[in-house]
Amino acid sequence: MQQVPSSIAVPRTPELLRDFEQFKQLLKRRVGLDLDQYKFEQTYRRIYTMMERAGYRKFTDYFSYLASDEARMRGFIDRLAINVSELFRNPEQFEIVRVQVLPDLLKRSLHLKLWSAGCSYGAEAYSLAILVHELAPSRSHQILGTDIDQEVLERARRGVFAESDMRSVPADYKQKYFRAFEEGGRTLYEADPMLKRYLKFERHNLLADPYAQGFDLIACRNVVIYFSDEAKERVFREFYNALKPGGYLFLGNTERIFHYAQIGFENPSAFFYRKPQQEVQRWRNAS
Repeated sequence: MQQVPSSIAVPRTPELLRDFEQFKQLLKRRVGLDLDQYKFEQTYRRIYTMMERAGYRKFTDYFSYLASDEARMRGFIDRLAINVSELFRNPEQFEIVRVQVLPDLLKRSLHLKLWSAGCSYGAEAYSLAILVHELAPSRSHQILGTDIDQEVLERARRGVFAESDMRSVPADYKQKYFRAFEEGGRTLYEADPMLKRYLKFERHNLLADPYAQGFDLIACRNVVIYFSDEAKERVFREFYNALKPGGYLFLGNTERIFHYAQIGFENPSAFFYRKPQQEVQRWRNAS
């Protein structure tokens, strides 16, 4: 969810607050997005600004405007979500994945199962695909990319990226794994089919849907920062349960799990949380 500068004055009258509560209920029924799980201040300010720019003064009127056109509603969800990314975002963190995390996982599993949660248009998922292919090609690794926004998932399945998405991609990876082409006066880059064979993209709501199990690595970066503290705690516990013993949770550089030990995680380095290996036997018995 994109932030709105705090200097912008946003009115919060009792009437507007009641109207906003109704807006949230209508949105939840229509698209399944529960805004009560998000931080109120950021959510209210962001949606009020979007409403004002569209020329409306009541949230419920703004909802009617959105609901009257499916593409308009998808655009609203897209702007509300964090659909800003790039391949190998924060390269130093992906270097840790390449030289430490994935080699550690490959010692225990021939075929890795990875999850890019809140994947947006797939930049993170394709970055992971490149790394697993580099380290262990020709194995049947699985990379699941999920997001609440169907429109960005379609973009992810296509696997086409703009110049701005490619700025952190190492030159040899760019040449090896992407085909440059021109479209609409822009240079775009299509991912090689060898990467797409690892990938599957599905809709998933982290705050409402059940979690799959047995992941070696879950990457969820710059997503939960917009959730309420209670929602964050629930999501982190769900991630813990979804990981294999010895599996890693990879968070963004603005996120921390302050009570990670209470959940059961180890914290081997910044942004990385590991489910202890000693859970191996219990996990195998459960499976």
